[in-house]
Amino acid sequence: MPGPRIEIGSPEADALVRDAIAGDTEAFALLFRITLPSVYRYLFGRSGDAALAEDLAQDSYLRAMRAVRSSFTGGSSEFLAWLIRIARNRFLDHVKSGRVRWEVVVEETPVTLATGDPEMEALSKVESADLKLALARLTADQQEILYLRFFQGLAITEVASATQRTEGAVKALQFRALRALARILESEGMLGDRDGKDEQ
Repeated sequence: MPGPRIEIGSPEADALVRDAIAGDTEAFALLFRITLPSVYRYLFGRSGDAALAEDLAQDSYLRAMRAVRSSFTGGSSEFLAWLIRIARNRFLDHVKSGRVRWEVVVEETPVTLATGDPEMEALSKVESADLKLALARLTADQQEILYLRFFQGLAITEVASATQRTEGAVKALQFRALRALARILESEGMLGDRDGKDEQ
């Protein structure tokens, strides 16, 4: 029977990371089970190919397992960002080889965007198909930042670590990407009435 669910960022997950750094392969195996859905979702979202995402995830974890003792410091949140950075680098290597097209897949990714800001509230009402078309018109960097922030749910610091950018650069890129996305959606008539009032 499976034990209690361990969440990234919890003291239990942080302890597993410490144990994995110390060479405990069972702790690394548990971290694998905890983080694999996020790493796979990232790779599938970037490639659109389930088999490729599985292959790249497997390769990413093998690299992480070999490097964790010598190349990683931090807690479980940083560990997840580090894994996604490894997966991102593996995907970029694959893209550079010319065998895959850079894209964001949202058809099978639930669209759940945070609220609290008018642009985000408007974007949260957009259908997945419309969002996929609009995202495809952004730059690859803008797509990646929005995907990590709003489809993966990573914090700014985690996105910065995963993409090897500063937090300020991530915030600026996210701001520009959201503005560009809102303009695209508005120009295509995908946002509807942004005031929430019906036109008379």
